[in-house]
Amino acid sequence: MAVSAADIRSALSIPDVNATAGPSQLKKQGPQNTRKPEGISRELYSLIGPSAPSLAAQLAKPRLKQKPNFGGASTKTKWELRPFKNGARQDDLELRHWEKVTSDRPTDYAFAKYNVQSTSYTYSQDEYTRFLEDREWTKEETDYLFSVVHDYDSRWYIIYDRYDYPGGLTRSLEDLKDRYYSVCRKLVRNRPWAGDEASKAQLISSFQFDKEREMTRKKYIVSLENRTPDQIAEEEALYIEVKRLEHNERKFKKDRESLLRTLAGIDSGLPDIVEDDGNPLGITNEKTKGAITKKKGGQPTDVDSPATPSVAATPAVKRPHTVKNAIYDAQHCIIRTDPPPSGVATKAAHQPAYLRSFKLPTPKAAIAPKITQALAELGISHSRLVIPTRENTIQLEALLDATTALVETKRVVDKVDYDIQVLKTRLGMRENSQAATDVEMKQEGGGDADGSIIGEAGAENEELEDGRAQSVLSARSARSRKHVSATYSSS
Repeated sequence: MAVSAADIRSALSIPDVNATAGPSQLKKQGPQNTRKPEGISRELYSLIGPSAPSLAAQLAKPRLKQKPNFGGASTKTKWELRPFKNGARQDDLELRHWEKVTSDRPTDYAFAKYNVQSTSYTYSQDEYTRFLEDREWTKEETDYLFSVVHDYDSRWYIIYDRYDYPGGLTRSLEDLKDRYYSVCRKLVRNRPWAGDEASKAQLISSFQFDKEREMTRKKYIVSLENRTPDQIAEEEALYIEVKRLEHNERKFKKDRESLLRTLAGIDSGLPDIVEDDGNPLGITNEKTKGAITKKKGGQPTDVDSPATPSVAATPAVKRPHTVKNAIYDAQHCIIRTDPPPSGVATKAAHQPAYLRSFKLPTPKAAIAPKITQALAELGISHSRLVIPTRENTIQLEALLDATTALVETKRVVDKVDYDIQVLKTRLGMRENSQAATDVEMKQEGGGDADGSIIGEAGAENEELEDGRAQSVLSARSARSRKHVSATYSSS
């Protein structure tokens, strides 16, 4: 197959020298001269060429923000030198400054609004006599102080520097402040007030000044400035020591919480401790039963809640009871308690280590005052033991039980004695009433009828007295029984 020169030039994209570009043929543009971006070396740019615009954008220098053109490029601002007067000045001083040329010229000086004068207080002779008299200050010196404060606009360091009352005492800055603010407070408090009480109280609080506190504060600052290098080093060492102690205290608290969690069986990794599900002991939920059944059946469980081994799966290792172990426990005051024989141990049922002094036996709240009084007569305090050993704790518990039984017995005895006294009183009243009835019946009836009636009444009284005596005798002690029987036989 013959290949022409035109085909070769078309394949190699070589332009035809003899051919002229027609209207349908596009003119090919010549190679463009690309400029190397700033921030990149010439060798690197010759390797990558202009095909990495992102790299060039990263290496390009950032452009600064253009200045805003508020008036436009064609508008020019004109300024002129204008005279002005400051309304805050008392004299008619006229100055000049440059201002923009505008259609409306300002009438007042723009910065005159910042000339805010403080309120100056004055008082009359009557007010001074009634409210403002002071043994250390005269009226003339007080007037001089107020005039200086007004002249220097309450700038106290300047006032203290310029204060020079002829023939007066040497005053400190705290003395001047205390006198001025005390007079202002008294004037505001005793003059009629047009506003509300809240604004009045706020104004009075703005004139509060504690002279002693201010002097103490300045003395403290002077003592800080006059510290020697040794004192500064000592204070820094103390500060570092305090920080170290605080850090150790935080670490101790963290370790203590971790130890308590370990002793309570939480996060201890013990195989015989099962996580509580929040239900009461002996009550299981239906969902819990289903979950346990599925786990026992061999089905896969949830990854986030792995099964905890039970006591049956991993039996607890018990310490053998030997003579050597018993001697060791006795020497080190170790008392071991056996776990419950049945049931699965849980975190709630697990008994952590504790101090005996925290679990001393306490009496019942109803009879606690009587028990405390009884023990106080013996010189014993049930709320505190000097050496709370196991034997002392057991003896204290036995003493509290005996004291409780004694108080309960005394309460029962007192109740029985009170019932006996009540029954005796009722029996005496009934005998008196019966005797009066017998006398009346003797006066009305004959001797035989009286005798039969008296016999029947006596038999009924004996039956009532026998039943009542038996009910009383069944509830009292042997001592009371003998006493009552003697009383009954004598009556």
